[in-house]
Amino acid sequence: MSEKSMTNIGVANIYEEPAFRSQVVSQSYLGESLHVLSIEKDWFRVRQEDGYEGWINAGQAVEKPADWDDVVKFTTDDLVTTIYDQPDMYAAPLRDMILGTQLPLRSRRDGWVEISLPDGITGWVVDHPYHYPSEPTVEQLLSTAMRFQGIPYFWGGKTPKGFDCSGFVQTVFRLNGQALPRDAWQQAEVGETLPANWETWQAGDLIFFSENGQRITHVALSLGAGDYIHASGYVKLNSFNSNHGELYHQPLVDNYVKTQRVIAV
Repeated sequence: MSEKSMTNIGVANIYEEPAFRSQVVSQSYLGESLHVLSIEKDWFRVRQEDGYEGWINAGQAVEKPADWDDVVKFTTDDLVTTIYDQPDMYAAPLRDMILGTQLPLRSRRDGWVEISLPDGITGWVVDHPYHYPSEPTVEQLLSTAMRFQGIPYFWGGKTPKGFDCSGFVQTVFRLNGQALPRDAWQQAEVGETLPANWETWQAGDLIFFSENGQRITHVALSLGAGDYIHASGYVKLNSFNSNHGELYHQPLVDNYVKTQRVIAV
C-alpha cells in the first residue's frame, strides 16, 4: 500500500486501535485522501484530510489513483445517494455517497451522472449536484445545519448517517467552505472569544460546554436569540433562553464554558 491511500466505501469508521471492537474516534467518507502512517496486519494507521489520526480496515481503502486530483469532481446534494452500476434506479447498487463526497465526473446522460470510484469502477447517480460556496455565510451555515435535524448521535460520527457534536459542527462548516478541527476542544481555540451573555451571541457562533468543568466536551451552533442546534442524542434544537419553552435546557446552561465567533457576521 502506498502512503497515499483513499477511502473506498460510503462511510468508513476510524478506530482508536486496529480492531473492530475498538472505539470509533472519527469517520472517513468515500474518496477522502488518507496518508498511511503504518500498517498492522489488515489495518492502516492513517492521517485524514483534517489531520486526525486513527486506524482504518484495509478492506475499506485502496491506493489513491494517480490522476484523482486532476479531474472535475461531482458531488450530489442529497444527504445519502445510492451509486448504481447503470443509469437506472432498478440497477444493482455499487455503494453510496454522502453529501459532500467528491468523485470524478465522467459523463452525463438523461438526468444521470457517471462517476469514478477510487478502485476504478464507474457508477451512476442521479444528476442533483451540490455547489460548494466560495466562503461561508451565516444563512448558508444555518440552512445546512437544519437539514441534519433528527439524524442520530453516533460517537465518532461526522456524516449524515450519524454525528457526534463536533463532527456535526465540522461537517456543517466544511460543506460551506471552511475547515475546522475535528474535536470540540480544538474548535474552541478557533476565532474570537465572546462575552458570556447569550443575548450578545449571533447565529453562526460556536457554544462550548464541559461536563466536569475542565476539558471542553460538547459544542453547539448558535442560531441567535439564545437558541442553538447540536448533536445530543440526535441533531436537535435547544436554548439558553428560558422564555423559549421546551427548547430551554438547564443542564447545558449549567455546563456552559465559552462562545467563539469563527466567521464574520
